[in-house]
Amino acid sequence: MVQLQQFMVVSYVHHCGGSLLTASYILTAAHCTTEVLKLQAQAGTVWSNSKVEGQRRNVIRMLGHSRYIQDGTTGPYDIGLALVEEPFLVDGVNVGIIPLLPDYYVHPSETDVMGFGKIDLDDTLPDRLRVVRCSLHPSNDCENDARTDAFCVGSAGATACQGDSGGPVVGTIDGVDWLVGLVSHGKQECGSGPIICTDVKFYEDWIKEAVHNLTFDTDEAVSTN
Repeated sequence: MVQLQQFMVVSYVHHCGGSLLTASYILTAAHCTTEVLKLQAQAGTVWSNSKVEGQRRNVIRMLGHSRYIQDGTTGPYDIGLALVEEPFLVDGVNVGIIPLLPDYYVHPSETDVMGFGKIDLDDTLPDRLRVVRCSLHPSNDCENDARTDAFCVGSAGATACQGDSGGPVVGTIDGVDWLVGLVSHGKQECGSGPIICTDVKFYEDWIKEAVHNLTFDTDEAVSTN
């Protein structure tokens, strides 16, 4: 679990969630990848915006899917990458890289959704990471049309909310935790029903290409300065 934090006036506050894909790359939602914000990433702590725990890194590049439309609503292609200035120190205990669910596994019927997003209708943000077990539903339980690039999980009281966007959706198979998806969007009223999650398996090729492009672009920028 990675916290993407936005600088506001004098300090960093929670913005979105993410998953550590490599020591330098964070997978998140496209609607979280805005270049106009000054962001940092924090990993290695279950406490929100901790000043003493975990590791913090400056976010230097953001890349959202080119077909995602920033129009005030959240739709298809809601996936993006963030690149940090210096790699996280991955020890496999406090900070770990989570693998993407392989093609040979069927999507698990239950997943763990986690995040630091709002927990009630009063816009309360938790001090500590929240994790909820969610069951898989047909996609049209979340939206009118079934989508191949996303899936539907959760129910009233067991779901996600604003601020959980981009956070990991994890399935455990044969004792191994796999990144199955990331939180995209849900109902306007927090906790009132299931949520749509971007299916990382569907975007595996895009993820590989995006990592390559960000790496190449960043190396080129450094060499020309």
